[in-house]
Amino acid sequence: MADLVHVPDEDVSLLSLADKPSTVLDQAKLAANTIMSVINAKKKQIVFNGEKYFENDDWVLVAKMYGIVPRIVGEPEYVEFGEVKGFKAVCEAVLVATDQVVGRAYAMCLNDEENWGDRPKYEWRDVLDAEGKKIWEEKLIKGKMKKLPKSEKVQVGVVKVPLFQLMSMAQTRASSKVLSMVLKFVPVLAGFKPTPAEEIPNDGSEFAHENERESNHPTRAKRKNNPDESQPEKPHDPDCITSAQASEMWRLARGKGKLSEQEVRERLAELKGKNGKPVTSALDMLKTDYIKFISSLPNVTESDYRQEEPGASG
Repeated sequence: MADLVHVPDEDVSLLSLADKPSTVLDQAKLAANTIMSVINAKKKQIVFNGEKYFENDDWVLVAKMYGIVPRIVGEPEYVEFGEVKGFKAVCEAVLVATDQVVGRAYAMCLNDEENWGDRPKYEWRDVLDAEGKKIWEEKLIKGKMKKLPKSEKVQVGVVKVPLFQLMSMAQTRASSKVLSMVLKFVPVLAGFKPTPAEEIPNDGSEFAHENERESNHPTRAKRKNNPDESQPEKPHDPDCITSAQASEMWRLARGKGKLSEQEVRERLAELKGKNGKPVTSALDMLKTDYIKFISSLPNVTESDYRQEEPGASG
């Protein structure tokens, strides 16, 4: 939630152009080009459904260019909505030169959100053979081959996300929100989406506008999050799973399984594709491995997926 600073009626006459529009636009383009070079140099960028987003440090950097800083107002407020708990934080955008508040917003982080309630707890355990002995394999470590016991990441339970992390995220979201409210024209000029990355749900979807909810056209909130869909299209091998199956696998792994994209790819890398080739994407997975792979995902039960091959009829 956000609001702009109220201008009294007697000051309405002050609402005039602060500078030449061409000058304002040139300055905004300069800021946009500068922040683009910074973000493009990042090893990890925030990308959802092919669109790039600013995260909090990007908003703070742009604000710095305009002499603005975020300022948290008071202590984050602990809130409860029935069994749902979390924190609400309020943040102001302040013009450093005059200490003038040019914007205010609040945001919340609650434990009913994915990844902010319960999280799976993992441990690395040795893989044993039929006789209960360790399986040794050679791995390349810092340029040298070393013989190490084979291990696998196993979920051993579920833990609660500490409340201080929810409090911290509430402040981060409020900071990004108020700065985006004042400066979102900069990322738009740079080719980014104006929504702060912290507001995007973990499935990579955005909240649809009211008119989009009643439309038959797919919105971001309706599209499946299949990282392999961005790869160059190649002829489908009848021995490998279909795009529909790959999408279902990613949906279950990232949703019910609560695995990161990297964790899913590590599991895929353990498989062998056609003719023993490595599996570099879900589309390389053999159909014979599909159900076995999905049933091995944490928190996923047989009722969560179709035993028949999804998309087989198409």
